[in-house]
Amino acid sequence: MSARPSFLRVNEKPLKERRDIMTNKSNETAIQHIPLAKLTPWDGNVRRTGASEGIDELAASIKAHGLLQSLVVRKGKRGKYEVVAGRRRYLALKALLKSGAIGKDYPVACRLADEELDATELSLAENIVRLAMHPADQFEAFRDLMDGGSAIADIAARFGVSEKLVAQRLRLGRVSPVILDAYRKGEINLELVQAFAISDDHAAQERIWSELPDWERYPRTVKRLLTEDEIPSSDKRVRLVGLDTYIELGGPVRRDLFEAEDSGYVLDPELLDRLVLDKLRIAASAVTEEGWRWVEIVSELDYGRLATFERRYAEPAELSDEDQAELDALTAEYDGIVDTDDEDQIERLDAIDSRIDDLTAKALRWTDDVLELAGAIVSVGHGGDIRIERGLVRPEDAPAEDAGSSDVDHDADEPAVKLSARLVEDLSARKSAAISAELAKRPDVALVVVVHALALGSFYTYARGHSCLELSASVPAIGQSLYDADGCIDLNELETVRESWLAKLPQNPGGLWGWCLEQSHEVLLQILAVIAARSIDAVQSKGMAEGASELLHASAVAEALGIEMAGHFTPTADNFFGRISGKAIGAAIAEAKAVTLAPGWSKMKKAELAALAEREIAGSGWLPKPIRLSNSDDLDHGDESPNLKAAC
Repeated sequence: MSARPSFLRVNEKPLKERRDIMTNKSNETAIQHIPLAKLTPWDGNVRRTGASEGIDELAASIKAHGLLQSLVVRKGKRGKYEVVAGRRRYLALKALLKSGAIGKDYPVACRLADEELDATELSLAENIVRLAMHPADQFEAFRDLMDGGSAIADIAARFGVSEKLVAQRLRLGRVSPVILDAYRKGEINLELVQAFAISDDHAAQERIWSELPDWERYPRTVKRLLTEDEIPSSDKRVRLVGLDTYIELGGPVRRDLFEAEDSGYVLDPELLDRLVLDKLRIAASAVTEEGWRWVEIVSELDYGRLATFERRYAEPAELSDEDQAELDALTAEYDGIVDTDDEDQIERLDAIDSRIDDLTAKALRWTDDVLELAGAIVSVGHGGDIRIERGLVRPEDAPAEDAGSSDVDHDADEPAVKLSARLVEDLSARKSAAISAELAKRPDVALVVVVHALALGSFYTYARGHSCLELSASVPAIGQSLYDADGCIDLNELETVRESWLAKLPQNPGGLWGWCLEQSHEVLLQILAVIAARSIDAVQSKGMAEGASELLHASAVAEALGIEMAGHFTPTADNFFGRISGKAIGAAIAEAKAVTLAPGWSKMKKAELAALAEREIAGSGWLPKPIRLSNSDDLDHGDESPNLKAAC
């Protein structure tokens, strides 16, 4: 057997002899109190990494509780003592000396090391032969201090940590003992304990713990189940009112101490709705003074509701020289700092933007005829602002007009495979929104799409159904077909593009022709792309054949754009798997993973199976058939599983 490396040969004395020396000497050597000024660090201390970390916290603890563990020293040169074990405690004492909390003559409890013992071994023993306190025990200890009457600020000061850290430890200490026990046993990690800490209800925590299978115990899932009846601070209504305002008026909030400081969950929806209504009423009062025939308050205004109104528009008005000069200056300032990341400049941008809106409104004039005929709707905008739609004419107030129908009757056979009509409509609406969002970025393709659609109507008879484009006065209400229109990124992106162009176009359609004549070819192509994008309708509505020509053309447009739907939609338990049958879920997993389902999966509850499917299929690129564009979106598993067809 080869000799041990030198770095392991700490002390070659027999183990029993070393143990006897340490035992006897430790009993004989009493604690000595040595002035701090006579102590000096020993250069051979084995802890070299992280030795200076947490010194402030340790210093605060020593100041509050005293030195709970003595230092081990040996005699050095010129009457000094070298600290062999307890270097961090020594550094903490030096920090207290520097702050003026103690003096140079502060008596430090020390034990003099036996000269026969190797100092390196002592230093190594102190750093290795100890067991750190489990975090769960820390949580409960902080909780017991609080229950014993200690304030958060006092605890923080005594241990040299932030009040937020103490609050976090207290919150974790109040998690159900069942959850903490699982954490102690290593069955779950700290992030999951933090998720359970969002609620103080032990019964709810334990119910979710027992109902959720191991593979579904994710922090996001736990938080969602514990707060399903609460309103997150990201909700547009909360953003309109302001979370601070809601709290100042007595609104209870459940804080998530492990997220951003301004996050939380609103617990009083009735109070929130009243505050939202108050905001909308103030705005509506100002709009009413403008002289409209009617003003209505609607907390949620969707595209379908707006589509029921005719529109009237304001006429351009001249700004005063003073207002025009201010508008020009603000516009130039905005353009100069719009790309900044500076927080102060961002606040300035918001202020400029608001003032530009005010000045722009002055450049429009509503005629008396329009005010007598039309009204306005005041609602909450997507960004948590006040949204005002003016110039709306109710159907009963508008002059009667003949209405035509251009519906195309598709008498194709019903597809052999069918998801629910509502789900198919939702999925295909997502596809339609994705195509629109991409088409708006590609004027070259948009030009081809528009010319194709116009040529069909001009040169061919009854050929309109061969294009997915709806070049008409109305825009397809894709949002009505979506399960979660507000959460559809593509639809929101398209709306942002539309709003940016609305700010540039004349408000009155009568001035659009002259404006267009003055624009460059490039600008017209950009507008054309947006027009084409907003006209896309690839929704497979109820009764429409799967192979309808509009849908086939939609896939052709998507192929020209190079769209990959996997980048626009990910099937989850919420948006897909939870809305189909258990057999269909199993078939989807089998198709996506190219495996045969284990027999036990068929015995799972639907919710469990849906969550499993979300986890198993994540990252595979698999998509439900209604949202696929072409064969490029299919996996290399052949045609769609017959089991999926039958089960859906």
